[in-house]
Amino acid sequence: MVRLIKDVGEIGLLGRIKSKIKLSRDVVAGIGDDAAVLKYGRKYHMLFTTDSLIENIHFKLKGIKPEQIGRKAVEINVSDIAAMGGFPKYMLVSLSMPRNTDVSFVDKLYKGINEAAKKYKISIVGGNLSRSKQINVHISLIGFVEKNLLCLRSNAKVGDIICVTGKLGKKARKEHIVRNYLEPKAQLAQGRILSRFVNAMQDVSDGLGSDLRAICRQSKVGAIIYKSKFSKSKNFDRWYMHVDYLELIFTIPKNKLNKLKKTNVKFSVIGEIKNKKEGIFMIDKNKKYKLKQGYDHFRSL
Repeated sequence: MVRLIKDVGEIGLLGRIKSKIKLSRDVVAGIGDDAAVLKYGRKYHMLFTTDSLIENIHFKLKGIKPEQIGRKAVEINVSDIAAMGGFPKYMLVSLSMPRNTDVSFVDKLYKGINEAAKKYKISIVGGNLSRSKQINVHISLIGFVEKNLLCLRSNAKVGDIICVTGKLGKKARKEHIVRNYLEPKAQLAQGRILSRFVNAMQDVSDGLGSDLRAICRQSKVGAIIYKSKFSKSKNFDRWYMHVDYLELIFTIPKNKLNKLKKTNVKFSVIGEIKNKKEGIFMIDKNKKYKLKQGYDHFRSL
């Protein structure tokens, strides 16, 4: 019987790929986190991530400027580094496009890429150009993190408080609708601060449902999300869908919460880590509901 990728889904496909790969001893963390972690010297680990923007999947040319595509391509990769507690350093940019693409489009695209790279002090050190039927922007990013500040999805502990950076509510909704799609911003500075306090962390790029499940799956724990924490937010359902928030979801020990509040990181408490056997649920007025799955690249439309 033929099995289609849309039936297996993104997580199932990743699991199949991961089972066929053997890691060398210098790999601290491979498939399954926001970035790969490689041993690098006495003080640092190297971080390596890659992400893409595909025309008609991640953007439509009529709804976004070339400069915005360029900036967004960089931001989504920097966000992966932020989720690991690190900082970006070197970048490769690969671009594929139709032969009849206006050269000025490429100029504007790279203008956006250069602006974002300069913002984060990233050096563009190479890449690739090729022909395709649509515009595809692929970025590979290398960063670094102090060994004692490395944040993984797999370290959430039972009793941890679940939080997300940023504000929830009506004001956040108005700010985010435009920003998240056209001009998402990686939470790099926040990630650096959070790395001193949190147990587990990742960026919210596929929706709260998918991203929280990833932490729970890697950490072998369950979770409860409190609907009341979103009571002022009209866009609650959007947290389960694919929205480029690029905020950070993290788990933190209760005894470190007050210390974090003394920093300049804005965040909201949304739940608590539970035992794996309790599952992953949302509580709404004393009723438990199974947390919805977020965006899946092969199952979602």
